[in-house]
Amino acid sequence: MKKNTMKYSLIVVLIIFAIIPAVIIGAVGAVSAIGFNNSVRESEFQNGSYAKASSLGTLFSKYSSDAASLAKLNVVVDAVKSGGTGADNTVKNFAEADPGIIDVLLLDKDGTVISSAVSDAVGSPFEQFKANNMPAVSNLLHFEKLDADAFFVSHSIVSDEQTIGYVCVVVSPSSGLIATALAGNYTDGGSAHLVLIDSEGNTVNYNGNGATMGSAQLDKALSNELSTFFNSNVNLTSSDITADTHSGTAGRYTYICGIIPNVTNWRWIGLMEGSVGMSMSSIISIVVLVVLAVVLCLLGVFLIEKVVNSMNEMIKTMNSIDPEDGLTAMRFDVKNSKSELGNIQASFNEFLDEVEINSDRYKTISKLSDNMLFEWDFRKERMYISDNALAKFDLKAEGATLSNGRFIDGLMAPEDADKYKRDISAMLKGQKGYSAQYLIKSKSGDKVWISFRANCVTDRTGELLRVIGVMTDINNEKKLELQLSERASFDFLSQLYNRSTFTTMLNTELDRRGPKKIAVLFLDVDDFKFINDRYGHSIGDEVIKFVADTIKKRVDGRGGFAGRFGGDEFVICMTNQDDIANVEQIAMDIIDELYMGYTSTSDVLINIKVSIGITYCPDHSTDVNELISFSDTAMYFVKKNGKNNYHVYVPEDSENDEYKDPEGF
Repeated sequence: MKKNTMKYSLIVVLIIFAIIPAVIIGAVGAVSAIGFNNSVRESEFQNGSYAKASSLGTLFSKYSSDAASLAKLNVVVDAVKSGGTGADNTVKNFAEADPGIIDVLLLDKDGTVISSAVSDAVGSPFEQFKANNMPAVSNLLHFEKLDADAFFVSHSIVSDEQTIGYVCVVVSPSSGLIATALAGNYTDGGSAHLVLIDSEGNTVNYNGNGATMGSAQLDKALSNELSTFFNSNVNLTSSDITADTHSGTAGRYTYICGIIPNVTNWRWIGLMEGSVGMSMSSIISIVVLVVLAVVLCLLGVFLIEKVVNSMNEMIKTMNSIDPEDGLTAMRFDVKNSKSELGNIQASFNEFLDEVEINSDRYKTISKLSDNMLFEWDFRKERMYISDNALAKFDLKAEGATLSNGRFIDGLMAPEDADKYKRDISAMLKGQKGYSAQYLIKSKSGDKVWISFRANCVTDRTGELLRVIGVMTDINNEKKLELQLSERASFDFLSQLYNRSTFTTMLNTELDRRGPKKIAVLFLDVDDFKFINDRYGHSIGDEVIKFVADTIKKRVDGRGGFAGRFGGDEFVICMTNQDDIANVEQIAMDIIDELYMGYTSTSDVLINIKVSIGITYCPDHSTDVNELISFSDTAMYFVKKNGKNNYHVYVPEDSENDEYKDPEGF
């Protein structure tokens, strides 16, 4: 009989507290539903406003980041320096990548348009230019040349620590990503929408249909309340979208408003037609329900006293369990193992034992493994980091938030940290695993390569519960890989680039040269076969090294590079414009220095003669293979006409087809 005491007691309680409340709920259900619907509507309104505002904050940050990235591109810096058109394609491609960007402009420091993605403003002053005071994000403006209302995001272009111009990304709030973020209503009945407002009172999407309007369209009561809020002591550079928000009712609107993070002149407003709140009838119904509930509870107190006391004792014991002190610290005191409550307590004790064993097993595996483990719990917002990871890297579980990438990003270079955060964001969005390699700083200050692998864990409904990952020290393997890769790029004997690497690098220089010239020199040692036959191949190798060292002195530290194509053939690329202007003198200096000779290891003075062919890009060609081939043809012209000299390629060298290697090898 004792075994069923709890069951029978709960049955009696259920009858008492189910029948009577059912009658009351039936009488006041309609009134209560109004209050409940208002509560749901208010919660839906606030959550929808925060979500859309957060999306807009992300977009503003994206455009600012994009403008900053564009301002750092070499092709953009070079175009602004020269005033040329080298960045036109880059600017156009950048604008075409986002339908919300209606123009991308490059300005010099005086505000003159150097390059434009779509407009014909090149050469004219930027109509919104403000010398020495270009805003990071402007107010809503009307651009006459584009015939559009838009705002622009700007970033200074810096060279040699001096501002030489600006990147201006002109963004339309009525199309593209921002229009998508603003689009649609998000409460039941479709009465709520998000509005953008700048510091001059210009609004975007005030009517909820994407239209751009002036501040005169705001209700007077709403305008007054918003002015009071935004003019108060608010931290307008907060990075938290909900840190500085305000809600209320004005005129015919219920509203919630706040700032755009890190954009001091833009705010967001969530507007909903009508008011949200409890009606008087709803309040009365709640009071009635509370009074009746109290009366009914008093009637049932005596009956359920023993059951409640037992349950409270269980809850007290469960609350005393602290994972930090170990799960074995607290256990239920099972007084009657034959009752339902006793069975529950005993089962829970067994469950705690199993959890403790699994926890110890997890920690033991972590200690024995060279791998460094981490785990982020989304529900508890708590990070676990294994001891070996804490010993090797300056990491802290407090403040680590994998949901936005704050974990190992502080140990990386800024560009690597950005890539890591993009990787984390993509993993969380797709709820899949990923692996990558990063270079991070250890506690000793050394940079260490690690393999970073992580997997998402979800529940049966697909909700993300946690991310479990492992970091592995691959520093030695990565360094060996990089060394092997570097060795594969160089000729062993001369320590110059090999043919494949030189050709690849030359192709890269041609792609990014802009309006600049590039010079290619093809150098061949005269009578090298005679040197090998007379002095031996070891002396021949010394000659190759001497020629390579002489070439290096002309290119190292000046932006140029050189390669060995095999045998006694060398190729030089010069990118320094001063060197290119004097390339014939440089060729003559190389010829003179080599002819002065050097003393070999066998004390023999060897005078070295070379023939050099020269081509220019774009004068002769912009194709890699043609530049090398034409310089080779020019070199053979020297071979035929006396050797030990240089010759600048002319088209007739290829047309007469008479220049062949006179040495026959």
